[in-house]
Amino acid sequence: MVDTAIILAAGAGSKIWPYGDTWPKAALPIANRPIIHWQIDALQTCGIQNIIVVIGPLGSQIRDAVSGLAGVQCVEQKQPKGTADSLLAGLSFIKEPDFLTLYGDTVFSVEDLKQLLAAHENGDEACALVQSLGSLPPNEWLCANVDNDRVHQILGHPREASHRLCGVYCLSRKLVPYLTNNPGLMTSVEVGNMPSLESELAESLSRFLRDGGTIRAVETQRFFVDVDKPWHILDANSAVLTSLGSKITTDQIASSAVVEKGAEIGGHIVVGENSVIGHDVKVKGNLWVGKNTKITDGAIIGENTTIGDECQIREYCKIEPLSAIGSHCVIGHAAEFGGVLMDGAYSYHYGEYWGVIGRSADLGAATVCGNLRFDDQQTIHHVKGRREIPVSSGANAAYLGDYTRTGVNAILMPGVKVGPYSVVGSGVILNDDVPNKTIVYVKQDQIRSTWGPEKYGW
Repeated sequence: MVDTAIILAAGAGSKIWPYGDTWPKAALPIANRPIIHWQIDALQTCGIQNIIVVIGPLGSQIRDAVSGLAGVQCVEQKQPKGTADSLLAGLSFIKEPDFLTLYGDTVFSVEDLKQLLAAHENGDEACALVQSLGSLPPNEWLCANVDNDRVHQILGHPREASHRLCGVYCLSRKLVPYLTNNPGLMTSVEVGNMPSLESELAESLSRFLRDGGTIRAVETQRFFVDVDKPWHILDANSAVLTSLGSKITTDQIASSAVVEKGAEIGGHIVVGENSVIGHDVKVKGNLWVGKNTKITDGAIIGENTTIGDECQIREYCKIEPLSAIGSHCVIGHAAEFGGVLMDGAYSYHYGEYWGVIGRSADLGAATVCGNLRFDDQQTIHHVKGRREIPVSSGANAAYLGDYTRTGVNAILMPGVKVGPYSVVGSGVILNDDVPNKTIVYVKQDQIRSTWGPEKYGW
């Protein structure tokens, strides 16, 4: 039985701007918990108690996130060269003949992980979790051609494939030579492709396959999200909250919490210590509330929403379904919000926001995030210079990095991204992305002339 896992979390996250410069992806909040917490919960539920986490740039945030968790050890890789290299770094800390390894930016179900582990018990030296591509473009992913529960070919970002690799594997130490001899780039590519110089674990598996090895494919039956681009944060958040909502069966209200009689509750609620849901609040479905949070003054909360600790949700604001509001946030005075609001962010005074808003962002009064284009199309994004239209609904959402600010009456058009430490000034109509540490403001021309009673015949 596999009882050891290695989480590969040393990557830089260059495609997830405006969040990768201030976050390691494994620490990004999904449904108000770091991605790595969801992974560790799933691993421990499946009986895996020995967990090695390989960290790299910004890894101190991951170390902080897992501090105090039993059986979890962080290993720092000073100069990550790719997933195969990271796996070798993690393997030097374990002795077990078989192990599970997974990428630190993936969100998946416990049920699918159990399927993978059960398949490995049948004796295969390698088992891979795979997802049917469906409408997903294969050239975005490391892919596999699968038939009869077997991987027959592995390709990097191909034009056609049946499945994508999920980055979750059960492996034997017999594959170590393929990791050691990894060429440092993906050679298993189609003609015309241009792989980057990094040691992909998928390349090691491809060479193992070509040498006659077998890889059992286990197809996902529940949700799976690889958090690779900013809109994947919204996808993962919705998937996890939907899953949690399907499983909740009873209310859990702390003895010190208050749910006033006049509150309209449309689903099950979990309410932490000293939190309050006021008598004029409307909760349309399942809701998870942390400690010391006050939801009052006619707030409307959509179904399957989570709200963290020490929040103020008040004054007739509206929170859309499947939203995650971090700790120490304020939403008030008729503001509307949908998506992910990270810790310490403020949104109030008639603002309308949809997307992912970073830590301690200050959204000025009447800031509006547009999400419907006049041509009814999806916004084209640029990721590391490449044009891309997201498959998910997040194409037209707004993406604001950590510590951003907006001024009064700022308008953010569909799909814009704002780098961390930046400001969008009052009255700005923002059509294009804003780099890190940048202020954008309007220079106004004013015309002044005389006016008075004489204009009215006096």
